[in-house]
Amino acid sequence: MITIEDVLLPKHILLDIESKTPSGAVLEVAELLRGDDRISDWNAMYEGLRDGNSCIVNQDGHGMCIPHARTKGVSAMAMAAGRSPEGIVFEEPAMRVHYIFVIGVPEALAADYLRIVGALARIVKSSALEGMLRAAATRNEFRKALIAGEVG
Repeated sequence: MITIEDVLLPKHILLDIESKTPSGAVLEVAELLRGDDRISDWNAMYEGLRDGNSCIVNQDGHGMCIPHARTKGVSAMAMAAGRSPEGIVFEEPAMRVHYIFVIGVPEALAADYLRIVGALARIVKSSALEGMLRAAATRNEFRKALIAGEVG
């Protein structure tokens, strides 16, 4: 079973997304995966992100989007994460997004991908766990909060 700990490296976490537009923010987070050994064709992965963009918002108004691409340009699942403390306004669906998780998925790993997306959704929907993500001062703290939320 593939876990968040397996697919998200600390160097692929951005604690302060600078872009104020959805497309710019997704690109900023996706760029973290450029040069990753698991991504054999970054351009193909990035193009695929336009087709998959699942977004949710929790009861406290903290939204999350998970742009993802299932492509032959990815040899092993890889993830990058970005946080925007003030949020980025997404129009479709209409919400303020504070977290972006970009996931590159090999075509054969649908089940593991769906399990990780489910875990991310549970983490962000939980006020306590989302609060840990919001309060994380370092990449490692952010990653540890995600790992703890996936397990617990």
